[in-house]
Amino acid sequence: MPRGFVSRAPLLLACCGLVPLAAHAQYEVDEEASVWLRALIDVRVARGPEFPSWTDSGPGKLRFGGRSHDAGFEHVTRVELAKLAVQFGASLPWGIRAQAQANVQPDIADSYEPWLVEAFLRKEWGVEESGWGLQAGLTSTPFSLEHTGPAWTPEYALSASALDNWLWEEISLAGIEGEWWHAGERGPRLGLVVGAGFGPDQLGRLLALRGWVIGDGLSGLNSDLPLPNGTRTEIFDERDDRPAAYALVTLSDPGERGALKVGYFDNRGDQNADGSWNTHFTTIGAVLHPLANLDLVVQYLDGEARVRDTSNDSSLRAFYALLSYRHRSHRATVRYDDFRLDDLDGGNSTTERGDGITVAYAFEWGLRHRMGVEYTWLDSERPGSTPSERSHDGWQLSYRFRY
Repeated sequence: MPRGFVSRAPLLLACCGLVPLAAHAQYEVDEEASVWLRALIDVRVARGPEFPSWTDSGPGKLRFGGRSHDAGFEHVTRVELAKLAVQFGASLPWGIRAQAQANVQPDIADSYEPWLVEAFLRKEWGVEESGWGLQAGLTSTPFSLEHTGPAWTPEYALSASALDNWLWEEISLAGIEGEWWHAGERGPRLGLVVGAGFGPDQLGRLLALRGWVIGDGLSGLNSDLPLPNGTRTEIFDERDDRPAAYALVTLSDPGERGALKVGYFDNRGDQNADGSWNTHFTTIGAVLHPLANLDLVVQYLDGEARVRDTSNDSSLRAFYALLSYRHRSHRATVRYDDFRLDDLDGGNSTTERGDGITVAYAFEWGLRHRMGVEYTWLDSERPGSTPSERSHDGWQLSYRFRY
């Protein structure tokens, strides 16, 4: 893909309008009209560890942290705009639907600049039991099992796991995606998603230089994220003109008591291109509903990220398991995270070992309001950082309004 296209991509995608998979997360505030505009605002009161968060180029693994001064570090209780998401959608001729979403996340972006999270067109053929769809534009991958709330927010807690957080942090593609689904009269439902797109040529750099984190930020076409050295890395950065490719297979039972999902992603990076990484991973997950109001979600990811120009080659692994109970307007969730990085080339040490526990509670009234509270504790050992071992803990209180 020529760089001229990449530089014009924001204008082209904005002109298209553009939309997500029907099975993906949607607002449920009003019936969908031919043209609609919706928004979500999330305000947080948060207190993390005393040292600065990764969002301030610090060693903190949580989204909100403390601050540094001449005498060391100190705890800070913050009041932050965590997210302002705006979605636009339209029903176009010939059965085509369009949608776009932009997010404002000041602490992550270090400004109030909106990030274009998605913008694409979609058309479907068939019915709910059997059919297929095709879409084109800007999107992330369909691998996260937690980002199923409105405007791609985590459904079960305020923050997503380290695994799913990374999927929405460092993958943004402009391309095409096809979906096929079929459900037998009494047999299981089978779904297949296959896609290809340009943009994630530096996939893996963020993990190698910073490591895994717990959070809920979404990246997009014009996103850049902070690194420990005080610089920032671009997320959508096409360097080798070779498309990434991915696939997801879903098998679920007719009663919707459980689903098994297996996915593969390869950015097909050409390491001969300046700054291009070659990264691939496999993910497998399950969503189970042993009781009507009980959700059990587990997911595992394994892959490698390699780059020629610097000695940051790494293998990556992450796992989480969460249990969530919902009763009327109440939801309580507990999640366990485990994440790993292993250095593969003996150069800059990218090795990391960490695990943690997150406990969350949310109360919703109506379709517009939600109050949530979350506490996270995790332990991380990263020999390449100073100090090499740290414990991280913090809490967040959230009020969310959507319309």
